[in-house]
Amino acid sequence: MDPNKQYRIFAMLLTVILVLAAVCLLLGLTLGIVKTAYTDRETETESDTETDSQTADMPTSITPQEVTLKETADAGMAYIDEMIFFGESTTAHLRARGVLSGGTETQQVWSDSSGTRMLSSKITSETVIYPPTGEQLTVAQACEKAKPTYLVLSFGQNGLVNFASDKDTYIKNYKRLIDAVRNASPDTKIILQTVYPVCAQGNYSADVATLNQYIKTLNSWLPEIAAAYNNVRVADTASVLRDADGKLASSFDNGDGQHLTVSAYEEILAYLRTHAWQEEE
Repeated sequence: MDPNKQYRIFAMLLTVILVLAAVCLLLGLTLGIVKTAYTDRETETESDTETDSQTADMPTSITPQEVTLKETADAGMAYIDEMIFFGESTTAHLRARGVLSGGTETQQVWSDSSGTRMLSSKITSETVIYPPTGEQLTVAQACEKAKPTYLVLSFGQNGLVNFASDKDTYIKNYKRLIDAVRNASPDTKIILQTVYPVCAQGNYSADVATLNQYIKTLNSWLPEIAAAYNNVRVADTASVLRDADGKLASSFDNGDGQHLTVSAYEEILAYLRTHAWQEEE
């Protein structure tokens, strides 16, 4: 055979082989990308479903009408001493006001260096400063170490305007936090505080009356959240802070219409003491 013809045939075969190899490589990369994207979506969906399923399957014998803590005899400061508090700046200020055992050095308040927190989708992944050691831990990790008898939560002022129009997100994020705590410390009893009223507009995009109506809306959802569990209750601590118009009483306003005075925290703690957790509930 003519050597030139042999060379042309060889070159054509080599070209076909290279083209086929390139096509196979491209198909492999494309399928890999599709598989990865699908897997990520599948994992996210499974994770969300698992959390919802855990909540839905949780046996509970309590109704939304029964979850709010009722008036009791004064359980005393020893009862308060069993509590850990976690929430927004109005919770973090419990330490600054010195109203808990240990005063301004109390180890009963969990917060980060900013002194506030929002009930976002990252609520279980963001860290707090764990007071006994100074470690940066998630709330679940802190609960696993401390095994608190009671964990008192307070969320809703941060993100209020958005939450008021997005019930699903507010409830989902609250349940995400509750589930993380329950998994880390199953025996911890969780108390959801009603959202405190405000009496000045501050940096919000609505007037005071509208803001307090939003707060009332969020508070109406708390029993629904608590009723999904056997060890979650609602404490209507906000009720002792409102004036006749439903606003934060001026005597409890620290000056910005949102944050609280020492006397306000004393009223809150007195309410918790006289609305103590009763096992028969």
